[in-house]
Amino acid sequence: MGFYLSPGVYTKETDLSDLIPNIATTSAALVGYSPKGDASQIRLITNPNQFIEEYGEPVVGEYFHYSALAYLENGNKLYCLRVHKTALFGGCNIIKASGIGVNAAFLAGVSAADFEDVSSEDVLFQVFGKDQGVWDDKIGIRVTNIDETNYEFDIEVYYQDDDGTYQKKEVWTVSRKTKLDGFGKQEYLESKINDYSAYIRVADNTAEADTVLPGPQAITLALGGGSDGSAITSAELVLGWDEFTNPDDVDVRILINGGETEVPVQTKMKTVAEARKDCIAILDIPYDELTSVASMVTWRTDTQNFNSSYCALYAPWVKIYDKYSDTVIEVPPSGYVSSQIAYSDYVADPWYAPAGFNRGMLNIIGLSNIFTAGERDSLYEGQLNPLQTFRGRGHVIWGQKTQQTRPSALDRVNVRRLLIILEKSIAASLDYFAFEPNNDVTRFRVRATIEEYLETISARGAFQTELGDSGYRVVCDTTNNTPAIIDSNELHVDVYIKPSRAAEFIELNVVITKTGVSFEELIATGAMLQ
Repeated sequence: MGFYLSPGVYTKETDLSDLIPNIATTSAALVGYSPKGDASQIRLITNPNQFIEEYGEPVVGEYFHYSALAYLENGNKLYCLRVHKTALFGGCNIIKASGIGVNAAFLAGVSAADFEDVSSEDVLFQVFGKDQGVWDDKIGIRVTNIDETNYEFDIEVYYQDDDGTYQKKEVWTVSRKTKLDGFGKQEYLESKINDYSAYIRVADNTAEADTVLPGPQAITLALGGGSDGSAITSAELVLGWDEFTNPDDVDVRILINGGETEVPVQTKMKTVAEARKDCIAILDIPYDELTSVASMVTWRTDTQNFNSSYCALYAPWVKIYDKYSDTVIEVPPSGYVSSQIAYSDYVADPWYAPAGFNRGMLNIIGLSNIFTAGERDSLYEGQLNPLQTFRGRGHVIWGQKTQQTRPSALDRVNVRRLLIILEKSIAASLDYFAFEPNNDVTRFRVRATIEEYLETISARGAFQTELGDSGYRVVCDTTNNTPAIIDSNELHVDVYIKPSRAAEFIELNVVITKTGVSFEELIATGAMLQ
């Protein structure tokens, strides 16, 4: 308490309502190639329409799009990062009204959407595509409604449809002066357009006085110079996944492979998941290895050769109807598996197995391979989760092993995800106990907070429980906080759990008896198990 210097009534509050916070359980991350979309930062996408608006419609062979749209069927929090290799911005120069040149498209694209010193050509400002790519060259602009009194003008934005006709998409009333409009909104062209337009960015030539205006552009002027660059390699994808290394920067629980099955890419995803310890990587097998089960198992054990509970591998690829090309195509399964994980969390909890007929049904029209029971045995033994078609019953995820080779509770996806959610949630709560006194009061509050949380999730089936056994125990007292530990400025909290196990192998035993035999006597003597 404080030191009071004069008489009076002093109020204070003591907040003992410590809670374990809820965390997102199915937020996902995806890195891949797209000819369109923001390549400068990770973008949060929450629905399919938003994805299409940002990254464009999918094209056969671009698995980034199909994986994202598959996940978004059930998930609603997808962090996307577009990668490219030397893609360029297309653009055009807009000349000042008194200039001697003419407005013209770039002959060659640029690597950054920044104004270049071309004052000798009387360029007043430049217009670029919002993102790098050939798609920039389908953008057209007009400069209209020049207001010499208020120093304002309009930039009209057009985009070519499939027939090559320009359709008006946006109109921006802007100024080269830093000033507000009648609604208190900034009119300066860079502030108003950049990061707000779905099509363009602008770069002002600040060497010109802010009272200088452009001349009118009555005919649609197409941007030029946009380039998709070279084909991406594993190197660009690895650098992309590096952006997800820091769990304090982007909060995700699922890493979606998206068909990028090169071992360096999957190794980076594994490294990211293991370093963060709060997500699991859902991986695809290469399409070329689908020729046989032996080939799949050999690739998994010899080529990929992972041993991690933070990864899960699925096969084969899935067949879908692609409305964008009006064809049936085969795509990697990671987006669809991740979607079912989101669905499983919606109808149950993260510690329920995202597999089987209740939570593992796939919204597809077929699979590239249909396995026999023996083939599924071989795949599962090699920590490779089969997707299976059951005639008349649908297409289903029929396995939930992680890629941990050592038999333990963590060789199952539902247990790994339980530990991810439990550890992430408790750790977030313990942040508020940092720098508190390491005494009985603090340790009691820690125990009470964690036990309340574990009791809640235990009631929802998170642990193996028996009569008189809750399936968990929290230790935070002098037994694990000795004087030496306290003197080291450490607070130790030990949480013991018995994770819920999924019934993957069901044995049906039918016993035929003689007429008049007592079932109770047979059961009591164990005859049913003979």
